[in-house]
Amino acid sequence: MADAPRLYVLAPSHYCERARWALDAVGLSYVEERWAVGLHVPRARRLAPSSALPILTVSQKVVQGSGAILDWTGMPGGAPGLEQRFEDVIGVLVRQFIYAATLHVPTSGVREALFDGVPARQARLGRLFWPVTRQLMRTGMKARPKLLPEVERRLAAELDWFEGELAGREHLVGDGFGRADLTAASLLAPLARPAACPLYQQVRLPDAVEETVARWRARPGLQWVNRIYADHRRASLPVARHGLDEPRSAAHP
Repeated sequence: MADAPRLYVLAPSHYCERARWALDAVGLSYVEERWAVGLHVPRARRLAPSSALPILTVSQKVVQGSGAILDWTGMPGGAPGLEQRFEDVIGVLVRQFIYAATLHVPTSGVREALFDGVPARQARLGRLFWPVTRQLMRTGMKARPKLLPEVERRLAAELDWFEGELAGREHLVGDGFGRADLTAASLLAPLARPAACPLYQQVRLPDAVEETVARWRARPGLQWVNRIYADHRRASLPVARHGLDEPRSAAHP
């Protein structure tokens, strides 16, 4: 099925999870292709204006970014201001927090998560260039360990804000699951570690950071994330990747 829509991702990216979930939620069959971090840059720029993933290709159309992909699906239940804050602030802080805690620790498993499911040749090259890629990630994402206390403070404040917005409700907009719920849940998933995102559970955090995350998972906001995942997201099965054209759909997540 060469004409099937294709979704290009970095395996553990919560922004890519947002796009993947959106496609699954609307029942679209597609092929997922995982690229190695670092090596994804020239590949992405051959398809789209920037190196950011996810990228969705549908026939001759190219849709870049999880928000744009959500727009393309037409999924209802949006809250533009809340979603923008998650996309521009909270999701960025979550990424910065996780990578600041793990990139400098060889046993964290973060490298293995980033190369999960990528084609073998890409994985070999990715591991070869990993020291350079890791340094570029630390610089580009401001993911240095010394910044962890400040990022932790800012994330705690954002969780306070989100729980105020949630105010004990089951859904952020209306009475049913919608794109605002999907956005908030997916971009907080690396902290909540739902069962449907096994790569997040495989990354090992330093003890002090793990204690912080364990404390946050007891908060109403992250408990809500896990409920949303349990109710609306099935655990991922092996997916179609480079060279394979079996489409993935809501019936075959």
